[in-house]
Order: sequence, then structure tokens, then C-alpha cells
Amino acid sequence: MSDPSLHTSTIDMWRHRAGLPLAILVTLVVWFLPLPGGLTPVGLKCLALFAGVFVLYLTEAVPLPISSLAIVPLAVLMGIATPKDALEGFGSTSVYLLVSAFILATAMVKSRLAERLTYHILRTVGSSAFGVTLGITIANIVLAFLVPSSTARTAILLPVCIGLIASFNVTPRSRLAKGLLLTLTFTNATMGAGILTATLPNPITVEFISKAGGPMVSYTQWLLVGFPPALVMTLFTWWLCRVMFKPEVAEIPGGRSHVAESLAKLGPLSANEVRALVVFVIVVALWVSGEWTKIDVTIAALAACCLLFLPTLGFLTWDDANKGVSWQIVLVAGGGISLGALMMKTGAAKWLAITILNATGVAGMPTVVVLIVIMLSIQYMHILFVGTTAMATAILPVVIGMAEQLHVSPLVFALPAGMIIGGYPLLMFYNTLPNILVYGTGELAVEDFPKVGFILCTVAVILYSVCAVTYWQWFGLI
Repeated sequence: MSDPSLHTSTIDMWRHRAGLPLAILVTLVVWFLPLPGGLTPVGLKCLALFAGVFVLYLTEAVPLPISSLAIVPLAVLMGIATPKDALEGFGSTSVYLLVSAFILATAMVKSRLAERLTYHILRTVGSSAFGVTLGITIANIVLAFLVPSSTARTAILLPVCIGLIASFNVTPRSRLAKGLLLTLTFTNATMGAGILTATLPNPITVEFISKAGGPMVSYTQWLLVGFPPALVMTLFTWWLCRVMFKPEVAEIPGGRSHVAESLAKLGPLSANEVRALVVFVIVVALWVSGEWTKIDVTIAALAACCLLFLPTLGFLTWDDANKGVSWQIVLVAGGGISLGALMMKTGAAKWLAITILNATGVAGMPTVVVLIVIMLSIQYMHILFVGTTAMATAILPVVIGMAEQLHVSPLVFALPAGMIIGGYPLLMFYNTLPNILVYGTGELAVEDFPKVGFILCTVAVILYSVCAVTYWQWFGLI
């Protein structure tokens, strides 16, 4: 039997080679199209830029950060925007929230507070296969509030999972190992959809809604709307992984002692852990009370970051932050937000949305039906994208254009679309860095991801559709 990873590598090689020429060709084709009705000349130029960048995002022929950074000079040279407008995305609150999120995650990792919480959860749930997978799920739920980075959460829990798999003394690529690792990355993703700061597409969604004239969604509002379906999907994901990959053994030999030894190695609660805990309690309190205190989510996060660097009180150095911040994601977000804003300003997003609505024939259907079609389409578009941040910045402006064309609030389509983008990149191992990390252990095959992922993605569309016609309406979303 051939190794599927070799086939994937061959596809990637051709995708990378053909990506740049294809992006240039697509840009030129759109550029020289006859001006369509309803689209301005500058809108057509912006559409050409969008088409080229979209191809680069899909093929990764050029590193994603460079593709996003190139948006700025290209937008100016193509006559689409001034330098100030082209750089708008890099000054957005979402970008600075991302930076602060990475720094806060670095504090959790360096202090080892997240690791301690994980082992305490595992000690509570026990050392059975049932308890271990449930413990990792609960850890993902807890850490989603404390560590605002899906990659950082996976980096914290992956060594724990590898150690637990070794403790079970099972053969390589066992059902237990597959179930545990898929539980790790998939519940990490599904839970992220329910908390504003848990994954990068969430604040980007809020940014686009605000730029389109919609309300600025607060931390509490996102939690009220997004947390219930995210929690249901997270628990369902844990159950499905257990069913699809029934463990060969029921109990870790000496499992409780393994967890106890790990906690013993950590020793008593350190001063840095206390500092990290205090800062996180402060920032979460500010996030939750933002509607009353009027303190912006980003401002609260940045203030917390500053506390972590203060003499005596703090314990982070700039070297810690520099290593912890994924600057490539910051560049992808900044450039993508700039392009999305230009798409909306020039009318290109609205024109594209009208074209899609007319082509699909859903323009005259009820709003809920259109929303379901949008979520279903976005769900399976994950298979095309590497990374949810690039997908959010490419897709959300078009979704908002659909809302404008149908005369509904941008919140109605963009908020659930953002949750689907951020929470359900479950179809392929290359969709996100957490997926790649667990695939890199060698315990999973390529086909293991879609085997579970397609079921989860389909159920998610059904669940979020039910939410759309029930309590989301009660909250005034639709």
C-alpha cells in the first residue's frame, strides 16, 4: 500500500509551483474583463486583486504572510487605495487583540499554569480511556477561556496526550491513540467557536461586522450566542471520537500514578503561576463586564499584557513575547482585513455577493434558508484552505455583501459564518496548525480526519441552523 503522505507531498509540490503563475493569470483575466453592470472600475480592480490573492491563499505558492503583506503595495500600485487606506487593517483592533492573545498564551505556557490545570483535570476524571479523553475535552473547554490561541492550547496538551498514549502501552496507530489525538484537536476547534478570544477568526468577524455598519459584538454577547452550540458540539465530538475509534484497552496501567507524578514534578504553585492567574482573572473580568465598564476587549487584553512585563509584578521578557507571538498570523490578519475593507468600500464584495445570490437562486428565499446555504457552503470550503485566518478574511466580506443585498444586518450572516470558519476546520490534516501538530505524531493517517470531520461538519450545520431559528432569534440576531 502506498504512503498517502507521499501522494499529498506531490500534490503540494505542484500546487506550490503552479500557484504564482495561476494567481497572476487570474488577476489579469479579471482585470481585463468588460466592466460588469453594477461594478465601478476601481471595484473591478479590487476584484482582480482579490482573485489573485485568493489563489495565493489556496495554493500557498508564496508564504501566506508575504501574500498578505503584498496586498498593501499592490492595492496602491493598482490604483485601488491610498497608502493609508491600504494599511488600515494593520491598525485594526483585531490585529492588536491577536498580538495580546499570543502574549497572554505565552504567560500561561511559561508559568506552566495551563499544564497544572490539565493534570488536575485528569486526576479528577480518572485514568480510564473514557476518563482520559473526557479530561482532554474538559481541559480544552477550560483552556479556551484562559489561552486565547488554538495552537498554544494544542502545544500545551499534546505532550500530555503523547505521555498518556505511551502509558496505555498500545501499538502504533492504535484506535486509542487516534481517538485521543483527534479529540484533542477537534474539541479544541469546536470550543473555539464559542468564545470571542479563543480563536483568531472570531475577532476578525467582529471587525468586519463593525466596518460594515453593524454593532460591535462584545465578549459577553458572543458568549451568550456562541457558547451553547459550541459546548454541545464539543461534547458530541468527544463522544463521536470514542465511537469511531473504540479504545483497545480500558485503563492505563498505573495511570493515576502517572498523573500524580506529573503534578509532583510541577511542585507547589509557583509565584509566576499566581501572577499569571491574577492577570487572567483581571482580564476575563474586564472582558465579561465590558458592556458595563465600556472597556474594549482589545484594550483590556493589552493592559493585561503590560502588567505581565512590569518589574516585580510581571515575569515575561520581550524575548518570551517575541517567541510566543506568531507574527506571520498577525501579517495574514492585517493584510486580509485591509483587503476585506477595500472589497467592501469599492463595492466589489457586494457585486460578488449579488452574483453568487443570483447564480444560486437563493436571493428570494427566507433569510434563514439563505443562512443555512451560506453555512453549508462555508463548511465544506474548509477543504480548500490552510488556516482559518486567511479563510475568514477572504470569505467574510462576500458574506457581508450578501447581507447588504438582502437588506439584513451584517450580523445575521457574518456572525454564524465566522463561527463555522473558526470552529470547524476538521476535514483535512492541513486545515490548521493544531491538526498538523497531531498528524505529525505519526499516530494518525490522512483519512482519519475526514472520517470524523465530515460527520462533525454536517451535524454542526444542522445544530447552528436550529440555533438560527430558535434562541438566536430570541436574542434578536435574526
